[in-house]
Amino acid sequence: MKPALRFVGRFGIALAAAVTVGMLAGCSPEYNWRQMSGPDQDYLIMLPAKPATMTRKIRLEEMEVSMAMQGAKVNDATFTAAVATLADASQETRNKAVQAMQRGMLTNIAAQSHRAESVSVPIVDSMGARRGSLPATRLLAEGSVKGQPVRMSAGFTAFGARAYQWVLIEPVPKNPQKADEQVKTFIESFRLVHTGASQ
Repeated sequence: MKPALRFVGRFGIALAAAVTVGMLAGCSPEYNWRQMSGPDQDYLIMLPAKPATMTRKIRLEEMEVSMAMQGAKVNDATFTAAVATLADASQETRNKAVQAMQRGMLTNIAAQSHRAESVSVPIVDSMGARRGSLPATRLLAEGSVKGQPVRMSAGFTAFGARAYQWVLIEPVPKNPQKADEQVKTFIESFRLVHTGASQ
């Protein structure tokens, strides 16, 4: 289990490095929200800057998957969205993938406390019209990265043979109310795009 989680962590670190290079190349440090779609147009998410992208084979504990991730960084806050292609579309496989994603992210920030809650995310068609909703998990946690206190706000869900996560990791804010506005914009923006049945 531990090597798999470290592999996921290295993947995230590599993307973070790509995001940082993008920022140094001239992206504004201000929040400049724009709607981005997944690599196969299968989800929509709001990101605060032009994202860097990366696709790699990784391990989610005992499962090997292909994960496509995009992410943007503003100041010291990192926003990422990822989709993992699973071996099959069974409920068991989807549950295992989502749970492994959650454990991996908690490990990445050396979480000292966390809280999970059940939510739902909208399913929309290719024109953006709502067609249903999908159960999801929202995870709030505090921990540390390189000795610095951070908090994480994340969402996780799965549909068909794919599992999704969207994650914000930021320093523990001095102004929680202002920071929470950015969290809400990001976390609540996720939409699954699907043209067939809603479940």
